[in-house]
Amino acid sequence: VSGRPPPPQPQPDEPAATPRHLITRRATPQAEALWDRLQVFEIDTSHLERNRIITASREDPAHAAFDVLRTRLTQALAENGWTRVGITSPSKGCGKTFTAANLAISMSRQEGLRALLMDLDLRNPSLHKVMGVRAPGAMGALLRGVIPPEAHLMRMGENRIHAGHNIAFGFNEVVEPYAAELLNAPATAEVITSIEARLQPDVMLFDLPPALYYDDVLAFRPQIDGVLMVVGGGLTTEREIREVERRLGTETPLLGMVLNKAEGTNLKKYQY
Repeated sequence: VSGRPPPPQPQPDEPAATPRHLITRRATPQAEALWDRLQVFEIDTSHLERNRIITASREDPAHAAFDVLRTRLTQALAENGWTRVGITSPSKGCGKTFTAANLAISMSRQEGLRALLMDLDLRNPSLHKVMGVRAPGAMGALLRGVIPPEAHLMRMGENRIHAGHNIAFGFNEVVEPYAAELLNAPATAEVITSIEARLQPDVMLFDLPPALYYDDVLAFRPQIDGVLMVVGGGLTTEREIREVERRLGTETPLLGMVLNKAEGTNLKKYQY
C-alpha cells in the first residue's frame, strides 16, 4: 500500500506464522543486543503528569482509551503485515504529540511488543520536552546517516510507572528549515529501513507535523503504511478532515481518527 516491498514470507524451515491477533515476533540476537545498547533516560513521573501523559500513572480514567487504541492498532497492523504508522493532525493544537506519547507508553506495557516512536515534526520538535529529556541531539544527523541509531535512539530506564523497556524514542532538539526535503530524501528512506532491519521493532510510530501545514507529511508518505489522524474537538472541521484524506490519497490508508479535547463537543459533527 505504501510502495514498500511486502514483508518476507516464512520459509519452509521457519516456525509457523504468529496468529494474526498478535503482532510480536522474535527478534534476532543481533537486534536484541543492539536494543540493549541504546541509551537510557530517566523517567520523572511528576513531569509526565504535568504534560498530560495520562498513561503514566493511569490515574486519569481516560488512559483506558489509549489501551484500546493500542490494541486496535496492533491488531490492524498484524492483519495487514504493516509496521509503520504516521501520527498527524489537520492543524496545530489538536494534540498529536500528546496522543503519540501516551500511545507509546501504553505500548510499552504490551508484553513482548517492541515499539519505536520518532519525532519527525522537524520544524517544531517537542516530544523530548513532553518526555522530560534535555539535549537529545539532532534527528537530522540520524536521518542523514551521520550517526548510527544506537548513538541517538533512547529507551526508558527503571521507573515507578511500570512502563516497559521495549519502547525506544527518537527525540530531536534541532529545527530543520528544509524539513520536507529531508523527509523526502533517499538517505532518510535508507535510514528508516536500516533501523527497522537492525532493531526489528514490531511497531514504528512517527510523530509528524500537521498535514495541512507545508508538505512534510506528503514527503514522508512513501515511508509509512498508514496514518492515525488526531482531530481536535471544536477545532477541526469536517472540511479539514476531508482535505487531509484527499492529500493522503487512497494508497495511504487512514487507520483511524482520534478525537481529542472532546468535552462539550458535538460528536455528530465528526460522523460522516
